[in-house]
Amino acid sequence: MIHELVDTARRAGMAEIATGVLHNVGNVLNSVNVSASLVGESIRKSKAANVERVAKLLTDNEANLGTFLTQDPKGKQVPAFLRTLATHLQEEQTRVLKELDSLGQSLEHVKTIIAMQQNYAKVTGIHETMAVVDVVEDALRLNAISFTRHEIRVRREFEAKPVATLERHKVMQILVNLLTNAKHALDKPEVKDKTLTVRVAQNGNETVLISVVDTGSGITPESMSRLFQHGFTTKPQGHGFGLHHGALAAKEMGGSLTAKSDGAGLGATFTLEIPIRPPEAGA
Repeated sequence: MIHELVDTARRAGMAEIATGVLHNVGNVLNSVNVSASLVGESIRKSKAANVERVAKLLTDNEANLGTFLTQDPKGKQVPAFLRTLATHLQEEQTRVLKELDSLGQSLEHVKTIIAMQQNYAKVTGIHETMAVVDVVEDALRLNAISFTRHEIRVRREFEAKPVATLERHKVMQILVNLLTNAKHALDKPEVKDKTLTVRVAQNGNETVLISVVDTGSGITPESMSRLFQHGFTTKPQGHGFGLHHGALAAKEMGGSLTAKSDGAGLGATFTLEIPIRPPEAGA
């Protein structure tokens, strides 16, 4: 029974990342669609067609061009018209280039998200020696679009940048869940200060502390006592696997996942503590 719960929780954690990937790719594609629409609209309304009109006017009068430009009422307007047209075309070019740049950045972001998912979807159970901050940044990058859309300010407080031997996919799953929960806690009408702080610190030479701190809706004492129980959730669409899985995964790595909140409306802090070296490596 315990094995089945662990396996279910692990799958839920993997699904959490996959859902996050799809959600963020969807957000980026929305931005791509907006930029493409703006570029198309700009081209449809472009003043470039007026260049052909001026060219035809000059061609029709090329036999007496000097007289046309200096004496004919239409011809005398050509220089001023060309100056105005040049200004419009420059403005159009600036707008289109800006949107194309945005398109390029969005597509690059999709590429990064997909590559990240492929990287973290590899065989589990493998320990890698790496900078902990790199995993934290990957988790933040996965949620970057959502944070921007929900106007959440992200602060990084990396008091240390330790290198640890860890199961990268497990740490990533835990962090994605914590960041997603923090986003939901901050995305409430009553929350005015939408600040998310991610801290990385080192506890001596033995463990690394990764804290996700939000100024959101907080946790009641009643909920706090059940927070890591299987199936417990305060979200309407929640499944209650995320924090339960996180606690199990942290324990499997020889660490722990803890929570702290002074109550409803007072934010929350979740801290993942993991050993710098896995238990089997240090045995």
